[in-house]
Amino acid sequence: MTTNIKSTKNILTLKRSDKEHKAETIQQFLCNQLLPVLLLLLFTGMSGGTAAAQNRAYVTNIFTDTVSVIDTGTNTEITLPIPVGDFPIAVAVNREGTRAYVANQNSSSVSVINTVTNTVMSTVTVGLGPSGVAVSPDSASVYVTNQGDDTVSVIDTSTNTVTGTISVGTAPFGIAVNSDGSRVYVTNLLSDSVSVIDTATNTVVNITVGDRPFAVALSAVDARAYVANSGSDTVSVIDTASNAVITTITVGDAPIALAVSPNGARVYVANQYSNNVSVIDTSSNTVVATIAVGAFPSGVAVSTDGAVYVTNQGSGNVSVINPATNTVFATIPTSGACPFGIAITIPFETVVLAAGVSVGGRVSTARGRGIAKTHVMLSGGSLAEPVYALTNPFGYYKFEDVPAGQTYVISVSAKRYRFTEPTRALNLNEALTGIDFVAEP
Repeated sequence: MTTNIKSTKNILTLKRSDKEHKAETIQQFLCNQLLPVLLLLLFTGMSGGTAAAQNRAYVTNIFTDTVSVIDTGTNTEITLPIPVGDFPIAVAVNREGTRAYVANQNSSSVSVINTVTNTVMSTVTVGLGPSGVAVSPDSASVYVTNQGDDTVSVIDTSTNTVTGTISVGTAPFGIAVNSDGSRVYVTNLLSDSVSVIDTATNTVVNITVGDRPFAVALSAVDARAYVANSGSDTVSVIDTASNAVITTITVGDAPIALAVSPNGARVYVANQYSNNVSVIDTSSNTVVATIAVGAFPSGVAVSTDGAVYVTNQGSGNVSVINPATNTVFATIPTSGACPFGIAITIPFETVVLAAGVSVGGRVSTARGRGIAKTHVMLSGGSLAEPVYALTNPFGYYKFEDVPAGQTYVISVSAKRYRFTEPTRALNLNEALTGIDFVAEP
């Protein structure tokens, strides 16, 4: 069976009407029955534009066909909602924080938002019923799951055109890209699997997971993929080296979204029918906390300071969780109805490290030509989240003020290149130079 993508505006919910009938299609929850009072709600003092995109959360409002923009520094909505396509269900931002890509399920398109002006600069036609979206680490490609025709569209961001279409499982929904852009992970709702796409060859390997896998997220160093299985109330943990499920964790009722903390220590799972978030300790793969949020939590994202943002489609707001106390410390109403997808910009220029030493090197081709605009990531040690450097026109990069006396992981990602040693460990006791990455011939 397939899900009716072209039905009137109604949000897919992931609760089985009868838990013993796992083959039933996903129930649909009519937002207009729950949230009629939100249709005309507007914040006072809003303007039509905003400054350069830094520390912003982009939230899709599926019933009003808009995207809300939240300043995560003040936890307030900062502009009038941005009109996009019909039934915007998912959003992703690029590493630079300059673009937001919105999957419009009922119009089979992706809206491209310029986050400096908060306006739609392009609309890209993709497959039938786009439901998930992810951006490659080098921001060169956008991957879109098309639930209606069992494919993934590949968008070239330089031209905003579809350059490839990849067949995956049945009713693909969630999607994530690893840190070097070499693998894309896709959840297939109706075939109970995750498709792993090799982006160099577009070949696919399928992994069996739980019932109705809805979302997928990767750990900070790509060692694990976490899959929210909405039909079995579990999270599957995949070892990405072997493409095998190594454990299954029971969470709340109908988990449909999840996100990994920047340091990889926690996974936050939105449980739509129990109206809470499960917190998983990744070292033990156990649930260590359960946090009550709003009604029908549907999306989750983590900011650079570790705060966890959860969209609540049933209550029309966003809950903000303090990761230190596992409590909600702010609730942000959205002026659009039925907030669902969420993504947070992570601008490189906002990262500030404690006093310490420097780490630097060069990224180059096998012939010695520097590779510009390549992302180098540093994680581990006492860093609360990974930090990033962008190579200059000659391929050089540098991290300043890194706390010494600790072990870090440094890695490089470039969509058009593969590296013999893309990830390595550093025992940092003094300033290091010459940490070079050379692409394969």
